Amino acid sequence: MNTDGAQASTTPGEQEPSPAEALHLLQQQIEELQAYFTHFVRAKIDGVLLSARQLALWTMLGIMGLIALTGLIITAIVLLLSGAAAGLGLLFGGQLWLGQVVIGGGLLSLLALGALVAIRVWQHRSRQQKVQHYDERQLQQRAAFGRSVADRATESAAIPHHR
Repeated sequence: MNTDGAQASTTPGEQEPSPAEALHLLQQQIEELQAYFTHFVRAKIDGVLLSARQLALWTMLGIMGLIALTGLIITAIVLLLSGAAAGLGLLFGGQLWLGQVVIGGGLLSLLALGALVAIRVWQHRSRQQKVQHYDERQLQQRAAFGRSVADRATESAAIPHHR
């Protein structure tokens, strides 16, 4: 009898296994298949966990690098601005506080002006998009009905209303 499962039928000189032996052989094959399947599933899970760990590691390294770079940029800006303030303070007769006020006030003024310009640009673009949207609707209305809501409003205003 062949127990590796490669040959399903018996040879002429070989006896068929008894039902109990066949059941035992089937149980062994099922156990083997379960072990292989469990091995496969665990390997896949371990692969996903390893990928997740690597992603977390690279994410943490990226965040740490970003924090370090941000700190470096902030330090450079502080050194530049404090140097400029000290230089202006010397030009103002040794009045360091006056240089700091001029640099700080100038920077805040530039930031406020930049924010104001950004808000105006955003509002202008938003209005342009709405006007374009309504113009497109009126074109669709003219194509569908031969006139638009604006045309109807003009016609209505031209007709005198009697009471």
